[in-house]
Amino acid sequence: MNENQLLLHFFERFTKVQLTAELETEILSLFKTKEYKKKTVIFRPGDVNTPHYFIEKGIVRLYLIDKQGKEINILFAREGQFIGDLKTPNATSFYLETIENCIISSIKETDFVLLNAKINSVQAFDLNQSIRRSYIHIQNRLVSILSKSAEENYVEFKDSYPDLIQRLPQYLIASYIGISPEFLSKLIAKTTKGL
Repeated sequence: MNENQLLLHFFERFTKVQLTAELETEILSLFKTKEYKKKTVIFRPGDVNTPHYFIEKGIVRLYLIDKQGKEINILFAREGQFIGDLKTPNATSFYLETIENCIISSIKETDFVLLNAKINSVQAFDLNQSIRRSYIHIQNRLVSILSKSAEENYVEFKDSYPDLIQRLPQYLIASYIGISPEFLSKLIAKTTKGL
């Protein structure tokens, strides 16, 4: 898909209506598209009014650094997904960083609210709720980490995101499921043996 076509497809898929040319123009005018090099930090703790980001191409990670200096991956987002901090416009506690070279479209919270109202007036649809539901994944992940073994979490990650297993470095996957890279290597060997 061409630049921004994935974004428009996202809106069509979630509103379940064919977007008018006027609405497409409005959507594209509110989003700012930018290319980022691999390992670019897009926002960091303390930044305020962080936008919502739609991934057109590439992978990004939302993470934090604990008091011991350890990075903890909270969420990955790839093509066709939104990511950001739900506390916006308040200061964020997270880092958002590209893992690959990326093309990302962003929208400010104020524009996001306006767009939601516009789409809702055309179609009985709450864009805000729809996109925010995608963030619920974080809550489900925390429950999984707290209630399942490392092996169960790895198998679940592998089954849920087979494309990410191929695209992410193992140390990022290890951090995401809360184990050391060495332990992840052992899990991979163990689960591969069982095949």
